[in-house]
Amino acid sequence: MKKTSMIRSALRPLTLVTLLLVAMSAGGSYLSGSALRGTASAQQTVTVVSAASFDKVLAPNAIAAAFGAFVTQNNQVFQATSVPLPTTLGGVRVRVGNTDAGLFFVSTGQINFEIPGGTADGANIAITVTNSDNSTRTGTFTVVRSATGIFSAKASGQGAAAAQTTFDGVTFQNTFDAAGNEKDVDAGTKSKPNVLILYTTGVRNTPAANPNDGNGVAEAVTVKIQGVQAQTLFAGPQGLVGLDQINVIIPPEMAGLGSVRIVVTANGRASNTVTIKLGGQTPPVRVTDLSFGQTATGDLAVDDQVQIDNATGNTFFFDAYRFTTTTANATIAADLRSTQFDATVLIYRVDNSSLTFLGADDQSGGYGNGKIENNNSLLLIVLQNPGTYVLFASTSDQQPNGVGSYSLKLLNNIATQLNYSATATNQSVTNTDLQTSAGTYLDVYWFNGASNDNVQAKMASTAFDSFLILQRNDGDPPLASDDNTGGGFDAQLTYKLTSSGIHLLIATPYEPNKTGAYTLTLNKLSSFGAETESDFIYRAPGRDIFDDRPRVEGVGGTSFERFGRRRIVEQ
Repeated sequence: MKKTSMIRSALRPLTLVTLLLVAMSAGGSYLSGSALRGTASAQQTVTVVSAASFDKVLAPNAIAAAFGAFVTQNNQVFQATSVPLPTTLGGVRVRVGNTDAGLFFVSTGQINFEIPGGTADGANIAITVTNSDNSTRTGTFTVVRSATGIFSAKASGQGAAAAQTTFDGVTFQNTFDAAGNEKDVDAGTKSKPNVLILYTTGVRNTPAANPNDGNGVAEAVTVKIQGVQAQTLFAGPQGLVGLDQINVIIPPEMAGLGSVRIVVTANGRASNTVTIKLGGQTPPVRVTDLSFGQTATGDLAVDDQVQIDNATGNTFFFDAYRFTTTTANATIAADLRSTQFDATVLIYRVDNSSLTFLGADDQSGGYGNGKIENNNSLLLIVLQNPGTYVLFASTSDQQPNGVGSYSLKLLNNIATQLNYSATATNQSVTNTDLQTSAGTYLDVYWFNGASNDNVQAKMASTAFDSFLILQRNDGDPPLASDDNTGGGFDAQLTYKLTSSGIHLLIATPYEPNKTGAYTLTLNKLSSFGAETESDFIYRAPGRDIFDDRPRVEGVGGTSFERFGRRRIVEQ
């Protein structure tokens, strides 16, 4: 079906339209709701809100609800039965500024009406309600060109959207059940998209480049589903007074994510938040094979594969790359670089048909001149078992739904095993070593340690200012680092291990393009030989490698825990 056909044919699904019309004209719970009962003050003023979102900022032609103490004929409820809407209903009249408003419904506590289309923008737009006994009630509210309100199934301005979906523009499915709760929605596929129809108000006057084309003001309206921007096909009048409609394609990659938030932004203003439930199975991971020494280039885009953080609900685009190891304790580096997003690389082991999270790196690619100089990542890890692994090129906690181009290089044999009581003499940092995107050369060592081991490593060099970094075998952030505790330019790092298994020790000048000889020793101490462990565990003075960026609100846990929360998908 052509897109233009879908836009046109999806404009008047009658089942939900009938529901909305009855609710608006009858003053049923759909628009009145309990949320705003009693909001008018004792001074008999009028409070005006969007009938969809309950926002106090409205747009011309939007459906509004006024609350106060009103007097109708015989204190009865009245509803409009014809179009154009009457300007007097049950003996009650509403004027917005100097213009009579069309009335859907009047009662002694609530009036539903349309904001006159000619109403100018302003912060103190006057409303005057003239009652059937000729007494008046007044108030003010704010009008802007566009103030989107999305109708919800329980008339609360939140929760399940009062929405429908259609594959063909002929058959429509509600996204909510009879109780107003979410029900499973098919996310569709790229070849057979499912169009989500949102029923809204306050959209049609959004300033747009081509307001008279076939898609209404779609080019000026952004719809995000769980933060992912969906393709907007149409945004504009639905055909009933004050009712607008937005048609968007549900991103197929979001299948199986469950309850997802929907927000519309138009003219710089965000709507209320509603939800739908995306059912089905999460799509299998699409992978590209990557060989050691190979560099892949790609782009994260809004139609890419998606992961969701189970704790925050944030979503992250990713591309997946598969590689295989054939020996035990294979040491690899995954170097992900981008100038357009905050890069994060994650690694999973393929176990039968599922992926097991092993680690991730967010910042190590930025190791530069004594600080973190960019947002690139460099994952260093020892893969203990031969097998198949998958790398995800993605974005950090700081940047959900980040997009842009990147490069990913996969390297092997990047680390040397080192045992306790060993000294690595005549070692050198050379220009053939592993190098960060910030230009610093790294020599990587790995060792097996046990929980509560008192580890001491010392790096000595006369060629450069030594720097040591200790981390677990699951990516950054480091456990500890040291600049000059060893005296002079020498680094000495002492740390009590908190877990058993493989650990990594990184020896570096921590200065771009710096090379030279050094000696490295690794020992397990019987005790620290100091009063407290804290005498040794502290940040290195002067040069540092710890991530001081503020964490995203609600994003807690260690780096491994945070990245591990991203929903595992089928391989």
